[in-house]
Amino acid sequence: MFDIDLISFSIAGLLIAAFAVPFYVHARRLKIKERIALKLLTDFTSSHGLSLHDNDQWRNRYFIGIDNVKAQLVYSSDTSQADYKCIDLARAKRVTIAEASHQVPNGKGSNKVLDRLDLIIMDHNEKPIHVLEFYDGDQYSDLVGEAVLIKKWETLLKDVVKKSSKPQLVS
Repeated sequence: MFDIDLISFSIAGLLIAAFAVPFYVHARRLKIKERIALKLLTDFTSSHGLSLHDNDQWRNRYFIGIDNVKAQLVYSSDTSQADYKCIDLARAKRVTIAEASHQVPNGKGSNKVLDRLDLIIMDHNEKPIHVLEFYDGDQYSDLVGEAVLIKKWETLLKDVVKKSSKPQLVS
């Protein structure tokens, strides 16, 4: 067998603990932020009488959710600030994706660099009611699934807008 020096073992344990503590503290802070954001969201939806059937949250910042029955969309570009918007989709006529990008030359050609990705909700006069930010290239250096997410929500919202714009038959 081999002998373990108590002092070396203690120093190694302290170094491991010193290395792990910042990760633990960061994880705790994130959990507390998420809990507060969830509480704010729950308060907001209950105060508006909404029940979200589908929702997504990304980058620990953005939130989007929908109440299909009431045709109401809940959106926030910063969940930590309780900056929630309730959007009435019955007023909407069309939903479209707006993409802003620029070309960056490289050795053989050029690469497309995405600057912004927004979902635009337009009224019956083709004027934007709301512009919902999904990605901002000034704040983030890369996409983390926003392109797929915005297409999902475009499809969802188009279906809800189509259903809510149909005249209801009264029997």
